[in-house]
Amino acid sequence: MKSHLDALFAVLGLVLGVAAMAATVATGQYGQAAGAEARGIDALLRVVERSHYNAPQAPASLLAINEVIR
Repeated sequence: MKSHLDALFAVLGLVLGVAAMAATVATGQYGQAAGAEARGIDALLRVVERSHYNAPQAPASLLAINEVIR
């Protein structure tokens, strides 16, 4: 009986999660959050790029992430 109850709650959780995601996408909040994330990453990469040109030798990890994303 416990496994049936666990399965029921798992399905209920999945259905509620899908409904919440659908509501988020339908209201435009998902697109707004994705745009804000993209602007944040772009600003971060600009700072890293600026520090690369100002520093005598920037760490290789910072240069690698900048080259991969752009």
